[in-house]
Amino acid sequence: MRPLTRLLCIAALFIPATCIAQVTVDQARNLPLHELAAKLLGQSGRIMIDADRPRFPNVMEAVTFYSHATVTGSQFGLCGADWVTVDFDERGMVDTLRAERRYGVAGNTHPKTSDWTYEESGRICAGVLSTRDYFPAPDPQSALEISWYVEAIAGEGPYATQDFEYSCTGLCGNGKDDLRWLKLSDIYSAQEIDCPTSRFEHPSCFEISVGEHRVGPFPKSFKIYGVSHPDNVVITKVSVDVGSTLE
Repeated sequence: MRPLTRLLCIAALFIPATCIAQVTVDQARNLPLHELAAKLLGQSGRIMIDADRPRFPNVMEAVTFYSHATVTGSQFGLCGADWVTVDFDERGMVDTLRAERRYGVAGNTHPKTSDWTYEESGRICAGVLSTRDYFPAPDPQSALEISWYVEAIAGEGPYATQDFEYSCTGLCGNGKDDLRWLKLSDIYSAQEIDCPTSRFEHPSCFEISVGEHRVGPFPKSFKIYGVSHPDNVVITKVSVDVGSTLE
């Protein structure tokens, strides 16, 4: 077993048998989901509700599993899920496992304090049928704040009316046209960045990138500056960079 494979298996908390699993292309394409997940992920396969499988006969491609949604903590209306990608070698043996935490909006993320409970959060997340469009974030609270920003920029939710500074570099559209590309389901990376001095308390700033699986003629990066709090979501500045080359 390669050292990297061993580390990934331990980090993902899968049973050791997972690391020596082997499947054929036909099995990867046609086994019922619960059987394929159990074969490749062991006990962890029980939480998977969907998968991307090899597209072509006789071509072994990676298999990505999507888990069911779960409560993240005190972030009401937000759910978390795990995406686990299994890569194979030329013999169909598991080569590496890559686990990624993702988040998605499943309900009202601006509830009154008296309107939500952890039990209600559990029911909301349990009702999620697919987590394929979930997005990455540094942590659950960051994911919630990003969802507030994206919602407000789209002109939706209780903080839709925002008057913020805007700038764009690269192959920009007219006015603020490029903001329409900022959608949670299209985010492929998100990270916290330093906030400038602000008159607001608890500033919160992020750099978010969107694009078709990180490639395409126009990948876009959004730097959002503001403050995210349940009672005070304010956007002070959005800086956009529109790329022009394939990665």
